[in-house]
Amino acid sequence: MKKKNNSINIISGKWKGKKIKVINNKILKPTMNFIRENLFNWIMNDIGMLSCLDCYAGTGILSFEALSRNAFFATLLENNKKIFQQLKKNTYLLKIKNISLNYKNTLNFLSNKSKIQYDLVFIDPPFCKKNILLQKTCFLLEKNNWLKNHTKIFLEYETKSNDFFLPKNWIKYRKKKFGIVTYLLYKRNFI
Repeated sequence: MKKKNNSINIISGKWKGKKIKVINNKILKPTMNFIRENLFNWIMNDIGMLSCLDCYAGTGILSFEALSRNAFFATLLENNKKIFQQLKKNTYLLKIKNISLNYKNTLNFLSNKSKIQYDLVFIDPPFCKKNILLQKTCFLLEKNNWLKNHTKIFLEYETKSNDFFLPKNWIKYRKKKFGIVTYLLYKRNFI
């Protein structure tokens, strides 16, 4: 899903039409406009004042889109140095203040007990046939207190990959496929 012009547009909100730069990197697969539009239509009435956690930020487009639509705060995790540097540049260019950028390994970061709980979580790890990162991330979020009672969790993965398990209290709310990508929205039920 590499963009030929090395930029992505923010679809809606206060930064509608603004472009963020994307480095030319084979592991980056920015969430496509069509998928982002679906996701934010699903949560349109809930986005204002949400705290967001972007577990595999990459371009940061999911968080930028959420903040553009009045999300309260976003925490982004990225462990690729070049991608992280571009993420910092885009944050600076958009003059975003309500954001925390973390040059960290997601699994290590989530292995600690959290003092902050999030309303909306984006989990879009590098594609892997076995979905190991995706599954481990989901269980660490639940185990270490990262989620509020009714957190919404967005997952994106390769359609032809293996099945995976999720915490039992996560209820599937929406599911769609587009090309090689499957994307879902879950709601966490209080245990």
